[in-house]
Amino acid sequence: MTAHVAERGEGRGRVVLRLGCVGPVSDVAIDAAIAVAKAFGAGIECLLVEDRQVYDAAAYNFTREIAIEDAGERHMSLDDLARQMALAARATERRVADLAGRAEIPIELRHVRDTPLGALAHACQIAGPWNVVALGEVATSATLARLEMLFDRVTGMTGVVVAGHRSPRQGRAPASVGPVVAVVEDPDRLTGMIRTASRLAGVAGSDVVVALAAQSRSALAWLAENVRQGIGGDRRVTVVELAQPGGGPAVLTEGLRRLRPGFVIAEFGGLAVPVANGGGALAAALDCPLLVVR
Repeated sequence: MTAHVAERGEGRGRVVLRLGCVGPVSDVAIDAAIAVAKAFGAGIECLLVEDRQVYDAAAYNFTREIAIEDAGERHMSLDDLARQMALAARATERRVADLAGRAEIPIELRHVRDTPLGALAHACQIAGPWNVVALGEVATSATLARLEMLFDRVTGMTGVVVAGHRSPRQGRAPASVGPVVAVVEDPDRLTGMIRTASRLAGVAGSDVVVALAAQSRSALAWLAENVRQGIGGDRRVTVVELAQPGGGPAVLTEGLRRLRPGFVIAEFGGLAVPVANGGGALAAALDCPLLVVR
């Protein structure tokens, strides 16, 4: 499937940004969501999720809240928990609205009490099928390990954006913005990958690089021949062969890191983001946002 987000006014999807009502807001994750919305001319629906599972746990008499400041503990009150969630949600609303307003991206803020997965599934089902989900936390191995469940359970979703440690607008001068790198493992996906990469590159004013990945040297040679034929004489796209074939995710990821990308697009279930470890190697090596597509 080609990564796509419905444009504003289509009523068939948008960027769905999921943020929790506890902990600090990640500007990096919000910036990644804004970059995708800008690229596709889409709006953002921000889900401020009060995790229902936390309330369920707090209802038990034996549940205790541990205060980090004094290492003490107390009974967890549902009323206190609700107040803390509401205060955190209001602070998050202000921050998200401020960043989206600066980028001139329309945003709808919705406060829900659900499981994090359930909130996404419901939101994408209502306004599908062309949604891209953006996760509100910076990517870790644990975050990417949950991608399989996300792709299985959330319909009406074409891709997932996970944030690196650097946002699309941070860390480099405009003249040295890293390229948008599309990892291509199947020539049939080339057109869609280039289209998505070109949209993102247009927002950042960066270049497009097609990085080829395959299991063996012969497969890589076949892939390179087909991709170069597909691109033809388009000089706007640079084609590179990514690392040593058969070297495993860590070697492939090191090849990606050396390209110093500003954004990476990869297929879920492929060599870059395998189902087995969910792309843990990428989470450790990349500091830029990652768009994982079906």
